[in-house]
Order: sequence, then structure tokens, then C-alpha cells
Amino acid sequence: MDEKKESENPLEEKENFIHNEEKYSKLISEHKENIPNYLEEEIFFKLFKYKYFILFISLILLFLLYLMPNKLERSYIIMEKFLRYNLACNLTHSPTKFYKRENPEISIVISTFNGEVYLKPVVRSVQNQNFLNIEIIIVDDGSMDKSVEVVKELMNEDRRIKLLTNGINRGTLYTKTRGVLNAKGKYVMTLDHDNLYSEEDAFYKLYKESEQYNLDLLGFASIVTTVEIKNIPKNNFLNYHKTKVIRKPNIKKRFLGFDINIESGTSLCLYFIRTNLFIKVIKIIGDEIINRNIDAHDDTILIFVLSRNALSLKHLNDIYYIILAWPLEYSESLKFQRAIKFRERERKNCYSFLTLAESLILYGENDEDKIVAEIWLSSIFLNHECRNNTDIKNDAIRVCNIFLNNKYISSKTKNEIYLYLNQTKQ
Repeated sequence: MDEKKESENPLEEKENFIHNEEKYSKLISEHKENIPNYLEEEIFFKLFKYKYFILFISLILLFLLYLMPNKLERSYIIMEKFLRYNLACNLTHSPTKFYKRENPEISIVISTFNGEVYLKPVVRSVQNQNFLNIEIIIVDDGSMDKSVEVVKELMNEDRRIKLLTNGINRGTLYTKTRGVLNAKGKYVMTLDHDNLYSEEDAFYKLYKESEQYNLDLLGFASIVTTVEIKNIPKNNFLNYHKTKVIRKPNIKKRFLGFDINIESGTSLCLYFIRTNLFIKVIKIIGDEIINRNIDAHDDTILIFVLSRNALSLKHLNDIYYIILAWPLEYSESLKFQRAIKFRERERKNCYSFLTLAESLILYGENDEDKIVAEIWLSSIFLNHECRNNTDIKNDAIRVCNIFLNNKYISSKTKNEIYLYLNQTKQ
């Protein structure tokens, strides 16, 4: 009880507090260097909580982020470097490393028609890939320039290159499928003779993604750029701000005719495809369509049927393909003449449109596909050149009958078909 009373004495408690404070102050002064300065830390945290200080720090961070190049711009820089390197026809690897393998993992099919000027830099973009276990199949579609000679020159330095020639112009649908049927790789890619791949590890990334997810069909994005051949050493020839990225979020959703060259990504060159699936699709389409001389929308036909038969598919937003828009004055200076005159080209385009409509109605798997097929058939009827083209009359009548026999066709389309058939009888 006495101890409790003593402790409750306020005066005594104050004296003890003063004594202890002096005691600890002396102890702190003797060991000052070993004791953290809690007072300074407390001031720092109070300052950090101050709103103006936070605002100042945030502005500094935003400025630093502004100075840092974003991911897309960095990818553009990589593309520009790779594009310049290939246009200069440089070769990263020694020709001795290009040994032919019996079982290549990837087959690259390049269809060419009068591509003498483009072929070498295009093939360089394939040779400069760091994925070496490939084969390069170049199919010449009856070129009248020195394309074959250029390919033979490339074959002397790279044993992975194989040349196939059609002899006469057979069209891009036949040319591409012929290359695929000769492919030995597990996967196949097609490449137009005037475009390039955007970076040296494109094949490796696509192969890794397909193997990891066991994909039948893997799509990727492309970029369009104008190439100033005369001024390659100058900067900014790959325009960052005016380029167009082509993306396809869901290949199975729909194939709208008016959207094919904008955002639908139906170019065959924008897909990494399992070879077994591609060969199966070629058999589904059949020789009768494959052997037609088609140069327009052949990619759309193939991708449409591929998407309907793929068990697993995916699309990436990564840009692996560069579509080169060659300057007009450069294209006009090329030393070869067109094998097909303008009038003949228009006739063949009508034939291609008709084949596309036929493929959509034959291989569509739902009501939506039939609607898209109707859109294409209606566009043919609206096209004056196609509607009055007597060369495709018999084929047009046959396709019209295929549509009429389909239960999903709307009454509007049926009326358009009957009107066209009545016109052809007159």
C-alpha cells in the first residue's frame, strides 16, 4: 500500500521523470553515432505527406515518362533498322550456315510475278531471321522479267531455297496453294514478293506461341509504310504517325466484304498456319476452284475456310509484317510491262468476286456467313463491269443457282438473282 502511495505522489513522479530524462540524454550524447535519427525521419514523412511535395514528385515522374519512348515507338525503331538492313540487301549469316534440313519447322512460300526488283530484299528479310530451321519455297507465276534469274542467284548462296515455276500466269490462288502443297514444314507462312518481315525474331516468337498453345492458326498485325528508295540513308522514311496497323480481334466472328482491306486482316500473309490444316483446306476447296486464274481476294477465300476448320486460333497485336507502299514514280520506272491489260484485269476481278461469293455460300457454317455471302453477290450485281460481263455469264448463272438452293437466302437477294437471270436471257 505504501509503495502505491509513493508512486502516486505527483511531485516525486515529476522528479523521477526529470532524473530519467537527464540520464537518457547523457546516454544518447555518448552513443549518438549508433542511434538512428528518428527525428529526421519523422520530419521526412511529414514532408512526404504534404500535398505540394507529392504534386512536385508526380510532375517529375510524368516528365520522365514523357521522355521515355513508348513500346510502339521502340518497335518502330526496330522495324526501321531491320527494313533499312534488308533494303540494302545485307545478309546477317554466312551462307555456310544455310544448310538444307530434311525436316524444317517452318516453310515460307513466296509467290512472285514480275518481282525482279523486289525479290532480293524480301528474301533477305527471311534469311536474316534468327530461326534457321526453315525452307523458302519461291513460286514464279509466269514472270516476264528476270525474277527466275534472281531466285537462282539466291539459291547459290542459300540451299534452303526451292524454286517452282508455273510456266504461264495461273493466278495467285493456284500459285500460293501449289507452294503449300510442296511444303515440308510443320507450319507454313506466305509472303508477297514486295513486302517484308518487321524484325529478325518474328519466326521464333510465332513458333514459340503456336507450340505453347497448340495453335492451328495464329494471326498478327502489319504496318503500311512508304519506301523512298532514292533516299534510304535519310531519316524518317518509315512514317510513325501515318502508318496503319491492321488488326483482327476475332477471325471467326465475321468476314464483311466492305471491311476486308481495312481492319479485317484477311491477308494470308498475316497468319502462321499449321501445314496439315492448310492442306486439308486446299482439298476442301477442291481443284476446280484452285485451278481458276484468280488474283483478287484469293487470300480471303483461303482464310475464310481456314478459320472455319481451325480447332484453335489466336490473334496477336504485335507487328511482324511490313507492307511496302512503293512510290508511284518508282513503280512506273520498272523495266517490265504488265502481262495482263487493264480490261483483262477487270474481267478477272469480276471472276474473283464471283468465286469469293461462291466460297462463302458453300463453306459458311452459320446464318451470319450466308449474310456476308449475300453482300458479296449483291456487290457483283451493282458493279457495272461485272453485271455486263458476258465472259463470266455461265459461271454467274451457276453461282446464282447455288444461292437459290440455299434456304438461308433472303427474299431481297432472291429478287436480285431473278432480275439478273432475266437480263441474261435477253
